[in-house]
Amino acid sequence: MKVFADFVEVRSERRGEYIDITTEIEKMIDKSEVKNGVVIIHELHTTAALTIQENDTSVHEDTKEIMDRLVPLDREYRHSYEGNANAVAHIKNQIFGSNLAIPVIDGKIALGTWQRIFLIELFETRHRKIAVSIIGE
Repeated sequence: MKVFADFVEVRSERRGEYIDITTEIEKMIDKSEVKNGVVIIHELHTTAALTIQENDTSVHEDTKEIMDRLVPLDREYRHSYEGNANAVAHIKNQIFGSNLAIPVIDGKIALGTWQRIFLIELFETRHRKIAVSIIGE
């Protein structure tokens, strides 16, 4: 069994930004030489999130709109000592999630035709680090 581990690092530019990291993950799978196994992706922050979605800004905008209704900036939060935007980012992180596990089959990540892997910036411009582990044969 092979185990490969590395990091993807990105810089976000704005709250609500979807950053496509699919290509970086595919390059790591190639480098790992794992043919069949799993890639585990974990972002190391509580104010960002990971998701699999289409690369379609209308879907991203609709999702942001719904999430802003669910967790609005203009209400009081107990965690507001760091500001409402920070509290909102923490709550949205719990809804979206911080990690993904995706099969690797025949050396390729098992994503659907339109699926891409995104880091979502939930707070403000930040340097983000994503741990990637690829395990298999």
